[in-house]
Amino acid sequence: MRCINCGRELTDPESVRREIGPVCLSRVKSEERKQKPLPEERILTADMGGEIADLIAGTSGKSFQCIGGSSEHVENVGTWYGYPHSGGIADSTGQKWWAYQKCTVSNYETAWWKVERRIAVKSSDPEAIEQWGWVLG
Repeated sequence: MRCINCGRELTDPESVRREIGPVCLSRVKSEERKQKPLPEERILTADMGGEIADLIAGTSGKSFQCIGGSSEHVENVGTWYGYPHSGGIADSTGQKWWAYQKCTVSNYETAWWKVERRIAVKSSDPEAIEQWGWVLG
């Protein structure tokens, strides 16, 4: 089993259960404490087209492990939120958005690429794993 955040091999039983190592878990929780509301946040919808529509279609009905807050749990993919960001994914006009899920328990924000990667690891979907270059042990 590999860490869903960095891809390193996990050997500790608790880390394997969480699917994330202690260093990555600590970093994620530290990042959570620093998060502030984003002024340009909006709900992303399939009618925006481009990679946004692909993301919504590709993750609909799936779940991923949320590691934010005090409780680690499986979260169903719900509403996608985003804000303009040069490193994000593009809508049909070419505008790039930083897309993320908000946890319904802790309100932790998980970026689209982490959600996709956690879905790939959770489901052992060969196509998704191939996209991220992972081979599960």
